[in-house]
Amino acid sequence: MFREFMLAEIARVMGGKACSVRTDLARGVTIDSRETRPGHLFFALKGQHTDGHNFVNDALARGAIAAVVERTQSKANEIQVSDALYALGEFARHYRQYYRAKAIGITGTNGKTTVKKIVAAILGSGSNVLCTKRNYNSLIGMPLTIFNLCGDEDYMVLEMGTSAPGEIKRLCDIAKPDVGVITNIGPGHLEGLESLDGVRKEKSSLIEALPPDGLALVGEGFGEMPGRTVNRFSMDMLESVKLTEHGSYFSLGWKEYFTRLLGAGNVYNCLAAVCLTTMLGVDYATQKTALAGIKPEPGRLEPIRISRLLILNDTYNANPTSMKAAIDFIGQLGRPTIAVLGDMLELGKRSSQLHEEIGLYARSSVDLLMTYGRQSEYYGGGHYTEENELLRSLHENITGDEVILFKASRALRFERFVYGLSRLLR
Repeated sequence: MFREFMLAEIARVMGGKACSVRTDLARGVTIDSRETRPGHLFFALKGQHTDGHNFVNDALARGAIAAVVERTQSKANEIQVSDALYALGEFARHYRQYYRAKAIGITGTNGKTTVKKIVAAILGSGSNVLCTKRNYNSLIGMPLTIFNLCGDEDYMVLEMGTSAPGEIKRLCDIAKPDVGVITNIGPGHLEGLESLDGVRKEKSSLIEALPPDGLALVGEGFGEMPGRTVNRFSMDMLESVKLTEHGSYFSLGWKEYFTRLLGAGNVYNCLAAVCLTTMLGVDYATQKTALAGIKPEPGRLEPIRISRLLILNDTYNANPTSMKAAIDFIGQLGRPTIAVLGDMLELGKRSSQLHEEIGLYARSSVDLLMTYGRQSEYYGGGHYTEENELLRSLHENITGDEVILFKASRALRFERFVYGLSRLLR
């Protein structure tokens, strides 16, 4: 249940000015006027495609106790602030301090969402866990997660994303993590972070934010961090790995695990979760059972079987590291291979070069490469500019035994090709 606050206290915490606000208690937070309920505090956030200030009156009409605004809209029941997004974070930071849950922050170029899911599943076997829903890993999403704290949680597992310098530090200011996990450092969000060193510096903010007795776990590409004790993990720790199209097997010393998650990248994600939860005192039996119960999520190397054909829906996101891992995986399955690839976004000045490198890698690994998207021309495969033309050509090249990989950055909505092909084949 949401911890209730007087609006005067909320305004003070956010450095805002209360204008003709009621004396009722705020009973929740919302950023969408359509989801507003009586007693909610509505934050008028500005986005790429809309502005919450346009919906203040709608939120108030639906029962919002007040609106947090940067510019006045209704002249009553408003808390005026200079930056509504920053104010949301400040209220979440204040809210967080009332709860004892141990906060685990997870970031990295690849795998943070999956590691978060696995860690929450393992810890949830014996503890009460609040976990980031979907991809609520931003300066908007993470505060909304914190507002779901009720008081009986043992752990709060928070995914932390970034696309610009300073975002991880700000997320840590809000969440006050006790444990930090960096899955890996690779070429991602280079448009905002500019270089691998920029990525490393940004992600390192999580470790720097930990208290002196905090636990730090880092994976590949992290480098050294003078003055800070960090625990490390890598695939070199594993005794054996067996990858199949039905799941993955791996052993860590004498401990053997199975997961239905596919590919070496997910074995790596499982290893991160096992190492972290071992540090937190979880036993092997609990870890093994939790890993065996986790299912692939839609869009994340999700297997779809149509007769003998195997489609891998890996359309949630893409960067050079995850592209190579997915291409490697389909090449190990002993089937004819088709890769349908789209743009990798937010790669900045190196975008064309990185697309060319992945194209060369793919062409040397798969039997057929098909591409769609503005940057994907650099892959050097069979390129298409019309969706129906791509699907028609793909359908004509299928014999029925292939594995077909669909992968691109999220903005390209490549799942439409997965669903389109499925309709043609069923």
